[in-house]
Amino acid sequence: MKFLMLLLAAGLFRQIASAQDGYGSTSVYDRVVQLPTGKRFFIVPPTKEWNETEWRDSLYTFDSFQKGKLEMTNGFVPSHRPMLNYSPMNEGIVILPETGPAVAMRKSPAIKFVWIGDHKYINHPAFGFLEIVFAGKVSLARKQFMSGIYELSNGTKYSIRATNDITPAAYIRVPLKGTTRYYWIEERYFFVGEDMKVFRSTAASLKHLLPKQKSAIKAFSKSNHIDYRKKDEVLKMVVYANEVANSGSL
Repeated sequence: MKFLMLLLAAGLFRQIASAQDGYGSTSVYDRVVQLPTGKRFFIVPPTKEWNETEWRDSLYTFDSFQKGKLEMTNGFVPSHRPMLNYSPMNEGIVILPETGPAVAMRKSPAIKFVWIGDHKYINHPAFGFLEIVFAGKVSLARKQFMSGIYELSNGTKYSIRATNDITPAAYIRVPLKGTTRYYWIEERYFFVGEDMKVFRSTAASLKHLLPKQKSAIKAFSKSNHIDYRKKDEVLKMVVYANEVANSGSL
């Protein structure tokens, strides 16, 4: 038995070692991927970290910082109006002080809402800051975040978690500096109920928020082949669901 375990360990070591090539190392847990199509890529060369890139300070949701407003969970609204923006890389709100560089807003549970200009964000304990893109009996919210791929010198590409610029420690054996990294912005959508309950955008979660309209939602979703991952389609669905709910139809 001991001899068998040694053979298995040796085989695993060879499998891990075979993934090494020039610019970096990966583990057997990393998933080989290809670059997606139709995306704008933000590239980090092997000689730099992402925060050393020229595009780091321009990677925001809005073209410029806008006057913001906060509302706390106790209803208090501070009079100070900081200049704010949203960072998909950090998945959070960024503050631009009167002097000095932009800094990340602390994700405090005491914050209920944040406005960046006319754009309203809710602060959810699990999903973070979500922008309301349609307000109604059931609202639609989006979360912008970064996906990424790192490429070894042999051209093999692996997925990474962009937020920290590293994959979990158990899954990668060396830092990613030394690999070419490609980042792009993704969006995920959520349904927000009147009681501020938040669910990922799926057919089941929408019916859960509007149980009396379950049959109408199911029929509309099926006949229109709604893809709950696409903004235009999920927006079409939530607009219809609100119309049905407001009319009292079942």
